Amino acid sequence: MPKDFFSHLHDKKTPPTYKFFNGEAWMDGASSKTVEVISPIDNSLVGRIPLVSNLEIDQAISNAKKAQEAWMRVPMIERGKILHLAADWMREHEHYLTALLIKEIGKNTPEAKDEILRSADMIDYFAHEGLHVKGEELSGEAFPGYDQTKMAIVEKVPLGVILAIAPFNYPVNLSVSKIAPALITGNCVVYKPPTQGAISCLHLTEIFYLAGLPKGLIVTITGGGAEVGNYLVSHKDINGITFTGSSQVGKEIAVKAGMIPLLFECGGNNPAVVLPDADLYSTAIEIVKGAFSYSGQRCTAIKYVLGLKPTIDKLIPMVSQKTKEFIKMGDPRIPEINLGPVISDGEADIIERRILMAKAQGAKIIMGGKRKERLIEPTILDLVRPSMEIMQIETFGPVVSFLRVESIEEAVKIINSSDYGLQASIFTSDEGAGIQLARQIKVGTIQINSKPQRGPDHFPFLGVKGSGVGVQGIRYTLEAMMRPRPIVLNKPH
Repeated sequence: MPKDFFSHLHDKKTPPTYKFFNGEAWMDGASSKTVEVISPIDNSLVGRIPLVSNLEIDQAISNAKKAQEAWMRVPMIERGKILHLAADWMREHEHYLTALLIKEIGKNTPEAKDEILRSADMIDYFAHEGLHVKGEELSGEAFPGYDQTKMAIVEKVPLGVILAIAPFNYPVNLSVSKIAPALITGNCVVYKPPTQGAISCLHLTEIFYLAGLPKGLIVTITGGGAEVGNYLVSHKDINGITFTGSSQVGKEIAVKAGMIPLLFECGGNNPAVVLPDADLYSTAIEIVKGAFSYSGQRCTAIKYVLGLKPTIDKLIPMVSQKTKEFIKMGDPRIPEINLGPVISDGEADIIERRILMAKAQGAKIIMGGKRKERLIEPTILDLVRPSMEIMQIETFGPVVSFLRVESIEEAVKIINSSDYGLQASIFTSDEGAGIQLARQIKVGTIQINSKPQRGPDHFPFLGVKGSGVGVQGIRYTLEAMMRPRPIVLNKPH
């Protein structure tokens, strides 16, 4: 892709100031206020994004509402063709988008490339599965006291204006998981990208329009969450919100949004339970991958491991050894590097403080624990207790804690007492025992002999307690973007 392919998205300065899309055109912000996007890799300025005003937001949402009224009448198969073409655009120019993603959020090349290609696959899958959405007919005679004089035609209709709020760690993929299902089901999208990741997301918006999407159906609003996000979530014309981010922010949004449909994926703080019969070699590998991929900045990362004392005693040296073998820390632009910097100085401060606090409270640092600017060494903590802050609050970094329990029942009690409930892993050679244990754990998904993960994307994906609202996954997300509309026919007696 030529470097000037998206030149109309920004001014011609270096580094550039980007525009936002108000549904009709790429626009400079009415004010001169901007937000800087700093690369976590080398602290360089990637670009600036406008801080969009409330008046500009109102006009953009008005544009979207008008466009949605026409879009919902476009046949599903025609909507799908546009989405398939958008997916093709992403694949054709994956190299350009991957390089941008690496620079902006500090992923290594394989992880960034996988995000782009997986996003294209997801768009295709949503477009295909959308064709299978259908309503139903219901007869009154199926319920006591009624007869054939009543029949309901139950249609599936779009919610209308969907607010999509994406996180920094998967800015493209977790935007696509919101935008594609909203569009195929006839909605329009008011899109709030993360500040860190916004530039990649602006390119994503343009890709949908290059594929032929009618104007107005995606409006992309940039700026900080405190200024822009708070206004958006309480806007009177928003009909539904889909959000990925922290549990604290999710709860705040839910209060401000009021009585509209919500689809939230929030914090994880995911545990792994290792039973005595587990294959410790493969378990150690899964723990390393689960704890340290993308520097632990994943809601599905393993954050703590529980097991009986003999099991943990054997497991920790193996996890340490596999960490030394597999994890190479440094500049993620270097091919062999697979653990880069965390997203910001502020996040690095939080991670470092939690490690030091755990140590002060009696935890033992088995390996890692040191910091150089935004690089946090892969850190293994032993002798951790449930009361420590490192256990109580999700730490978005490359840190995994080990706890010894007296019984597996104690492990279940610790997990179920958490405010989080996204995923958990169980490692065992007896799948039947694993299933029985899984039924006792109060989280959205339990993985047997694997690290937590979101995919495959057509599986149901959900959190309970403070980890989310609603169910995602291709078919489930499509359902969440629509509501039933019963039209009841009444025949004369």
